[in-house]
Amino acid sequence: MARLSLLFLSLLGGAAAQLQYTSTASSAVAAARATALTLSPTSNVVGKTFDRFVQIFLENQDYSAAIANSNLAYLATQGISLTQYYGVTHPSQPNYVGAAGATRNGITTNDFSRLATSVKSVVDLLEAKGISWGVYQEDMPYSGFEGNYKNQATGADDYVRKHNPLMSYDSVTSDVNRLAKCKNFTMFNRDLANNKLPQWMFITPNMTNSGHDSSLAAAATWSNNWITPLLANPNFNINRTLVILTFDEGTTTGTNRVYAVLLGSAIPTAKKGTTNSTTYNHYSLVKTVEVNWSLGNLGTNDISANAFF
Repeated sequence: MARLSLLFLSLLGGAAAQLQYTSTASSAVAAARATALTLSPTSNVVGKTFDRFVQIFLENQDYSAAIANSNLAYLATQGISLTQYYGVTHPSQPNYVGAAGATRNGITTNDFSRLATSVKSVVDLLEAKGISWGVYQEDMPYSGFEGNYKNQATGADDYVRKHNPLMSYDSVTSDVNRLAKCKNFTMFNRDLANNKLPQWMFITPNMTNSGHDSSLAAAATWSNNWITPLLANPNFNINRTLVILTFDEGTTTGTNRVYAVLLGSAIPTAKKGTTNSTTYNHYSLVKTVEVNWSLGNLGTNDISANAFF
């Protein structure tokens, strides 16, 4: 079945966008990659503390194990370690949903979930202020894809919908222009090279590099190898860029205390290698952005969450 044309999607509006092509057949994916709408808007809205915000999620490790890893311990020396940062629940998907909406919105499992178009996310606040945004997901087969995608050679999971914080929101998936800002790492590399990265980003590595289907060591090695060069790249780490590297959740039997470090040019040199023991969680991601750009709030857990600055 051929992918619905962009013309057809635009004519039928939100209902059509909900039918976004999800087949993983090789020929169909190749055709979709050639036609999928991809948008890379930029903006330059000055914030109080930072002008770019980048969130990177890894998978399923307690703080104690993560901070003991040499790669993650090294990254902690390059920024501010948040020693009392917590996931909000188990399992994965509601943590990602909460990172975008400051509430789990009733989602308690990893099952396919859809939130009504009336349910707002941080995207609504960002767009109201003219702040560009984008989601980058490793091995997502093409922009706007709404399914799950396996490695075509091995059959292993690569991209999973539950680790994309915006895919559960119909307010995103019913809008082809918003879907076009949900892209893969190939598009990240292109946007980076062309100096077209947005001001708000959420980044998820694939199931191997996040540690979900591999190990803490694999996730930590990927993190250091991927992030460290970016911090030296002026197209990425422009003045006042704030990066948070964290985990979606701890072990299912733990306290859900997870590793989190703030990195980037927004961190003063004197603060690198320091710690912050204020209590934060994934709702703080939304609150921090709201405070920085005076966005107002979503009326959910962002009201009571602590902002990083």
